[in-house]
Amino acid sequence: MNATTKTNRRLTPGTLVVSREDGEPGQIVRVCTFRRNGVDAWSYLVDTASGREIWEVGELFVPTPA
Repeated sequence: MNATTKTNRRLTPGTLVVSREDGEPGQIVRVCTFRRNGVDAWSYLVDTASGREIWEVGELFVPTPA
């Protein structure tokens, strides 16, 4: 596991994210499921252009400004 995945476990609603699988952008709505510790996210509900989807932490990244 890399540091990026760990930082993605505590994203807040409204955070802009991008899918690692197809480059689709989205925005965090809320945590969908939590890890066993009850604090870190396992997956998020994400608003995308095609509707709301559930993305696992490892399937997304937070883009950095250029």
